[in-house]
Amino acid sequence: MRFKQAGVFIAILIFLFGVSFAQDINSVRAEIYSKLQCCACKETFAQCVCQEAKEMKAYIEALLETGVGKEEIYYKVAKKYSLTVIIDSQIKEGIEKRLIDEAGAKRPQLVLEPRSVDFGQLHKHQGVVKRIFKISNKGTDKLVITNIRTSCVCVSVSLKTGEEKSPFFGTSGAAPGWQAVIDAGKAGELEVAVDLQQASIKPGKLIREVHIFSNDPLYPETIIVLAGNVEAQHN
Repeated sequence: MRFKQAGVFIAILIFLFGVSFAQDINSVRAEIYSKLQCCACKETFAQCVCQEAKEMKAYIEALLETGVGKEEIYYKVAKKYSLTVIIDSQIKEGIEKRLIDEAGAKRPQLVLEPRSVDFGQLHKHQGVVKRIFKISNKGTDKLVITNIRTSCVCVSVSLKTGEEKSPFFGTSGAAPGWQAVIDAGKAGELEVAVDLQQASIKPGKLIREVHIFSNDPLYPETIIVLAGNVEAQHN
């Protein structure tokens, strides 16, 4: 009888420990999510359901399950995706210093001018609207662009470096093995086109993105945000 009671007591302790552990994990997860963002959809990270958010959440879950602390999770997420995903300035500053120390003095640095564009009022009959973005390497080592992709079939993008101009890339991005190099102190041009006649563009607020992947140790993924307001067509 005594052994049976001891077994029940141990089972209760295990159950209570499991409940407490789950609560702790949920609390840590909620805190981590509150410090992150992933895109221009204006949703909180916890509510966002875009593909990038799903990938980041799965990555965070795997780290939590292996017992990685939240400070290290912030660092790993920033290193894997980009410093831009961290919205807490104190956390961001600490990770930035750590990444700079790791990279050393000789490193590439991707700079976009501008980082976003607001097209203002748009009409479907305008067809394709374009913008040119300057992409510079302000660092001291070669900047290698390994992929460029868009968030919607209505957007395409091409990169020109020197005399070389890439094909226009869409949601699938560049072909495997493609890359472009921008030497230290040099620049290229990104030509971004939005086809307003695509069925995916509806009347109302327009937000689309261009994702640029490179060997910049601080910002391995850099995002251009395209915004505007599409007016409804009138008969």
